[in-house]
Amino acid sequence: MDRTKLISELYASRLVAVVRSKSADEALALARAAAEGGIKFVEITFSVPGALDVIKELAARKDIHVGAGTVLAPQQAERAIGVGAEFIVSPSLELNLVGICHMANLACFPGAATPTEIIAAQRARADLVKIFPADLVGGPYFIRQMQGPFPDVRFMVSGGVSLNNVTEYVRVGVTAICLGSAYLETLLAEKGKKHFIKEVQRFVKLVAKAQKKKPTSRKSKQ
Repeated sequence: MDRTKLISELYASRLVAVVRSKSADEALALARAAAEGGIKFVEITFSVPGALDVIKELAARKDIHVGAGTVLAPQQAERAIGVGAEFIVSPSLELNLVGICHMANLACFPGAATPTEIIAAQRARADLVKIFPADLVGGPYFIRQMQGPFPDVRFMVSGGVSLNNVTEYVRVGVTAICLGSAYLETLLAEKGKKHFIKEVQRFVKLVAKAQKKKPTSRKSKQ
């Protein structure tokens, strides 16, 4: 899919399930349960054993978009692209991945946690700037502050997203909101698939409800 269209679809649904499981089977189970709950974007981190095989299997599905996470080297990005990843995510400012992704017409989301890193990512033409860890740098309040000097930057947030703050992230215009791997894995393991799906559906409903209201600052530029 064209990266511009993918970003538009991401903005329409907002939520991304981050998968950092200890095995390929667990990763697939988590991704499938998230999809059943209504999440349309799944990030498989390279820390998952057999991550490329997991991405390849999920890429064959028509109901979700799958990307690679914790991508720290060009070789990893190239391999992920080769098996069908539709977007590439990094926890750090890996600007050398932007060109590789754009050559393949894929979206690239490098990580940032300071104004200097945000402007560097913007100048490198990152599709989204991933604020990580979002909860530790100030959450929605930090996003509002950064929208002042950087009104054209589109943000992804990862770290500390919960039912208590997901609405606020939508209201401030964040394009992508990541549901953390630790939270999702614990929820599935301790509560079971049925409860997991219901919890994910609560996130989906909160996002849909918040999208019907005017953002408190400005909409992410699409």
